[in-house]
Amino acid sequence: MIDLQPGLFFKKGMAVFFFLLITAALTGAAGGCGQEKGKSGSEQVKIRLGMLPIIDNLPFWVAQEKGYFQVAGLDVELISFPSAVERDSALTAGKIDGGVGDLLAVAALRNAGTPVKAVSLAMGAQPGESRFAVLSSPDSGIRTAEQLKNVEIAVSLNSIIEYATDKLLQHQGLKVGEIKKVSIPKMPVRLEALLTGKVKAATLPDPLATLAVIRGAHIIADTMNDNVTQTVIIISEDLLAKNLPAAKKLMNAYARAVDDIRANPTAFAGTLAQKANVPEEVLTNKEHRLPVNFSAPRLPSRQDVQEVVDWLRARNLIEKPLKYEELVDGRVIEGSGS
Repeated sequence: MIDLQPGLFFKKGMAVFFFLLITAALTGAAGGCGQEKGKSGSEQVKIRLGMLPIIDNLPFWVAQEKGYFQVAGLDVELISFPSAVERDSALTAGKIDGGVGDLLAVAALRNAGTPVKAVSLAMGAQPGESRFAVLSSPDSGIRTAEQLKNVEIAVSLNSIIEYATDKLLQHQGLKVGEIKKVSIPKMPVRLEALLTGKVKAATLPDPLATLAVIRGAHIIADTMNDNVTQTVIIISEDLLAKNLPAAKKLMNAYARAVDDIRANPTAFAGTLAQKANVPEEVLTNKEHRLPVNFSAPRLPSRQDVQEVVDWLRARNLIEKPLKYEELVDGRVIEGSGS
């Protein structure tokens, strides 16, 4: 007969209980602490990216949908913002680690003291990517750049829209003083003003440029052949300094998604409709196809960066002549466009 002593049994039971409790806590700590394990079993690094509803972000959405970030050991959060101003404010506040913008935004952020750099082109490495177009209204009778001399063009001032307008029309032979502009910052309002004839001309990016053409507007000049604008992937210097390997993994996953898009651009129409608000009218139009073209990651050229800096300086929008190395970090991807 086994004598069960209540006191001894209680002590042994409590000892086993605390052993199991400590073991469970240690097991949880090994897999937690704000880190998650990817499919490879390695801890995931958290990266937060600000996403605008623009086509340029498509590879990030595709990479997330296909699990490429998780496979790379990254926990990437894609945070939506309705405007570049709000996204840039989040960058300045350190609430996000990067996003897709343009070289003007990089220069403006650096000039204001926010330490960010472009690590790759997003769209615009080749003509026909990241399309911007100067368009005339359906009933304006304007069909050439010469006819736009001293005609007000609706734009968003001090932005890539105004930059594209100046560059495209100067390349068509207009002088700086002959390019007149009126400010209509909100793109849907600008599109409506163009289509209703309230303005004779406007500059729009895709997909609104394609939508305008479908509804009767006329392209006067665009970046399909004259590649004057690029969008870039922007990363905070804090992330680059603390976790450069994670930034490289991010871009490897991005490049993998670009390959998928290049192989079958039409496969992601649903994503563009949902995330970039591309109208079905644009996605299904066979006469005026929306260009969805991406190149493998590469660095912006020194000439393109310098032209942006010169344009900003001429308008007193930045205080000092920022150098290429202050705006571009070449460590994240191999190769250089410079």
